[in-house]
Amino acid sequence: MTASEVPPIPLQLFTLKDGVVSSDGGQEAVDNFAADFQGLRHFGTKVGECMDLGPPWMGTLQEEDFTLNFAYFDAGTDPQDPGAGALIGERIPMFELLTRVNSMEA
Repeated sequence: MTASEVPPIPLQLFTLKDGVVSSDGGQEAVDNFAADFQGLRHFGTKVGECMDLGPPWMGTLQEEDFTLNFAYFDAGTDPQDPGAGALIGERIPMFELLTRVNSMEA
C-alpha cells in the first residue's frame, strides 16, 4: 500500500507535562482526553501494583468509536513527567495503527 492509498487517520495529539494535558484541539477535547487518560492510568497503576510492575509507562483504551493512547517519555511515569497522548477517531488495533503510520511515513 502506497502513502497515497492509506486513508487518513482521524487523530488528535495531546501533550502531558507538569500534570497538565494540552492540545491544539480545544478545551473540550483536552477535558475528554484528560478524563479517559486519568481513568486508564489509574487502572494501569492498580494492575501494576498487584503484579509488582510499578506504574504504567504507556496504555491503550479501545472503545467502539475511538482509541486512546498515552506514553511517558524516558523521564519517568509520575503525573508531573512529560509524555504524549493521542485520540484516534476510530477503533483500531495497535498493530494496524502502526502499520498505517509506517505506510504513511514510507
